[in-house]
Amino acid sequence: MSKNLKLKGIIRNINYDPQVRTKPLERVPFDGFDINSAPASGILEFADDISFGYSKWNTPKLSRTYPSARIYRTYHLQSKRVTVIPVIKDEGKNSPNNDRISSMILARMNLMGIYIILAWYERAEPHPTRANRTTDHFFNNEFVLERIREITRAQKSALHWNMMHFERDFEYVYRQAVESYQSVGKRYGLQMHSAEDHLAILEQYLVDGKFNLEAFARFSSARSSAAAKREAMTTQDLEELLDGDKAYVELENIQGGIYHLTADEVYWEEGRLVIQESKNTTKGKIPSLGDVQDGLCKNILFYSIDELYIGGEPIDFVTRIKLTGNIEGRLRLPAEVALVEEFVRANKFTRATRNNLLLYNIETTEHPGLSIEIAGN
Repeated sequence: MSKNLKLKGIIRNINYDPQVRTKPLERVPFDGFDINSAPASGILEFADDISFGYSKWNTPKLSRTYPSARIYRTYHLQSKRVTVIPVIKDEGKNSPNNDRISSMILARMNLMGIYIILAWYERAEPHPTRANRTTDHFFNNEFVLERIREITRAQKSALHWNMMHFERDFEYVYRQAVESYQSVGKRYGLQMHSAEDHLAILEQYLVDGKFNLEAFARFSSARSSAAAKREAMTTQDLEELLDGDKAYVELENIQGGIYHLTADEVYWEEGRLVIQESKNTTKGKIPSLGDVQDGLCKNILFYSIDELYIGGEPIDFVTRIKLTGNIEGRLRLPAEVALVEEFVRANKFTRATRNNLLLYNIETTEHPGLSIEIAGN
């Protein structure tokens, strides 16, 4: 049985310049902006020559629909970077997908310097073929616009904005989301997930009738499977680690904030700990560009750790993205371009895939301590 490793890391600063950019971000004017019809990520432009990167999530879960990939595409921008996240996405009583935002997302965005705009879906359509299922969810755009305007004027860092925004707006947005989904159910005769259950969870986040960040962190983390495993963490000798073991990392930043993250896989290699994010495809040759960008974005925080400890002892580490699919051979980047080209020919990759591999090679070259390994299933 896989054991869990507890690590402690210190981050002083994040200095990461993403290189896997296949095309320029679309520039979208703020005048007439609608988050629902806008591209998933882009550059929002204002009349007074202000602009910043934006992205939007389809659900409040990191594990679905590549929200990290969308953030990754804006992360090279030097301006403010904003991401719009629904607090709840209820896809109907007959769907297992009834997602709520967690404190893990807040922690990641704080560390990465991403401004969050909490949002709610004010309407959705009934699924055309599946009973008690919803599709085509639409944000309340006016609230998003109000918060965008506020961010353009704010002198706060992303960390301070996010803390203020959650404390002030979380309960309001959450209740709006619950009410909207109940309205969707009544309008179309759909059974949605229980409003009482949603509100009971909200009650856990309140102290003296007000939203409390500490309560949110405590109770929302406890609901996640990763946090449940964290309760039963054990420390093991590094020599025992195998490919596939998980690690729970307590990160401390320069302001003294403590954050908890989960590493997909860790193992010991040539005297160093490898912190690995893995992506796999069973149908294609290698995982998609979005999959890779998603993995790279999740890796940014681990890559940015300045000091890593286990049991109080400092350890050396590297980070890695592992890509597996239906291919022959193995390639570890960074590598000589000639080796990349040989790998491309051996697997008869398309021109687009070849160009992506060359970008992955640049990414790993520009970020010492990061590697990308590509291998067969």
